[in-house]
Parts: sequence; structure tokens; C-alpha cells
Amino acid sequence: MLTGIFSPNQCAQCKLCCNFHRSSAWETPALEPAQVFLMHELCVPLVERQDGTTSFFLDFRSEDSDEVANCPMLNPDAGCMLPRDERPFECRIWPVRVMRDSSTIVIGIYRACPAMSADCFEKLKRHTLDNLLPDILAYAKRNPRAVREFNTAYQIIWRS
Repeated sequence: MLTGIFSPNQCAQCKLCCNFHRSSAWETPALEPAQVFLMHELCVPLVERQDGTTSFFLDFRSEDSDEVANCPMLNPDAGCMLPRDERPFECRIWPVRVMRDSSTIVIGIYRACPAMSADCFEKLKRHTLDNLLPDILAYAKRNPRAVREFNTAYQIIWRS
């Protein structure tokens, strides 16, 4: 969805969105039913997230709160092992996120993404508003529990 904005090399080198700190493990993506089936087929351990949706299990090795665990589908050398169109929706649109601010749906962009420049931000904002907005809103409607709570790390680009 964002290959025209970020190069596959940028994402494969960074992998920020595929690594989770113990303190941010709640940010693992919600899986839709077809992805749950696929993850079961691939023997990926799944868990129920705090919001009641299904996600993948993160393998933390210690109790250290700053410890980082990789997404189980991340190949550290090649990036995500899932075909692009079979990745969780949140993964396909990151650093764009659909969130809830009170009862309002908002869409924000994570400005701290290492690939983000001022030019890139503007391209991503325009692409999101011109091309992705219907898909994002449909996803939010299909998966209301997967819509994240508002996070100030994201710059709001759209509000319902």
C-alpha cells in the first residue's frame, strides 16, 4: 500500500515497526480472520490482545521492561516473510494509524519513523487521504476493537 512512498530497502533495513518493546507489546497488529487462519497454518503462536482481537505471540526472553522482541514473521535479513497482500492491515499502512480520540475516529502518521522526511510526510499524507482513506475507514468499521486509542506520537492528518 505504501511502496510508492517507502522503498522496500528502507523498510527492510529499519524494521522499527516489526520490533516490540515489552512495554509496547500491546501494539502488535490485530489479525483479521483470514490472517488468523494463515498464522495457524504457519504454526505462529497467537494470543488475544487486551482489546479482544487476535494477534501473534511475542517471544520475550527476560523480564526486562526494555527488552525487544521481533514479530515472529520477521526475517532479520530479508524483512517480513508474509506476502505483502497477506500482512496484517496495520502492518501494510504503518506508519499510518487509525485511532479513536474520545468517540471520534482519527488518522495519524508516526513522525518518528526513521524513513520519514518532510517531503515523505507530505507524500504519505496526500496518498493516505487520496487513496487509502476508504480502506482505512472500512477496516475500522469491520474491526472496531482494533482501532487504537489516540497516541500523541502520531500527527493527526484526518478526523471524522
